[in-house]
Amino acid sequence: MKNRIPLIAALVLGVIAVLFIRSYIQRVEEEAAARLRGRNVVAARVNIPEGATLTEQMLMPKEVPAQFIPPQAIEGSAELRQILGRRTRVPLAAGQAVLWSDLEVERRGGLSVLIPESERAFTVGISAGVPSTLLQANDKVDILGLFTLPQEDDTGPRTQAAWREASDLVCVVLLQNVTILAVGENLTGLTRPGDTQRGGDLTFAVTLQEAQLLMFAGQHGQLGVALRGEGEQELIDRADLPKVTYQELETVIGSLDNKRTERVVEIMRGRVREERLLQVD
Repeated sequence: MKNRIPLIAALVLGVIAVLFIRSYIQRVEEEAAARLRGRNVVAARVNIPEGATLTEQMLMPKEVPAQFIPPQAIEGSAELRQILGRRTRVPLAAGQAVLWSDLEVERRGGLSVLIPESERAFTVGISAGVPSTLLQANDKVDILGLFTLPQEDDTGPRTQAAWREASDLVCVVLLQNVTILAVGENLTGLTRPGDTQRGGDLTFAVTLQEAQLLMFAGQHGQLGVALRGEGEQELIDRADLPKVTYQELETVIGSLDNKRTERVVEIMRGRVREERLLQVD
């Protein structure tokens, strides 16, 4: 009997291990399925021109994985009923998710109806990067900052922006994948023909902590934006975004050389989009 006890114990432990592994696998599969399981958002059933009045026949439900649903997406039948009869302020392609920012703003709402939940609208002056004539509401951008490295004895009051007072500069990426709510004072973000102003005031949808960062950066440095391609959601790890200084410039350039051996470039000829593969020696 004593010889059987270790065998019985081993069998019991084996059964427990099998049950535990099976439970773990089932939980992992359920979590993976939940991530892939989408939610229905309101999308355009047909191409909808700018200024069109929305009807139920123009719209349809579209299942989108939760992690890819835009912050201003319209979800559920209750929100669908709220937009019927509203006019679009931008054209919508068939299959495109309809966003609150795609609709004309009602007088009683103004900018506040465009702000995603738990975020704030914050306006800063942009002096570098993409010209405001090429930006519009709902574009996604990355925000960069250029600053002067503080000196140990630099305790006196500033009379101008810190980045103009010395040549010892550092450039960093402040925020990634930020939504533009307005360009200048225009909620549509569309500029007049012939306006070639670079930069200007941009209003972003950010958290309160991000607004603090932008306010500090705007007071002590120069801000620029890099425009993202439509649908681009990638967030680059902070460790892969080195601070660019005069001392580190050569090292940074060397690390980038090997990453630009091949690029696909899209070229617009009138309304025709062409793709070209560029080889960099």
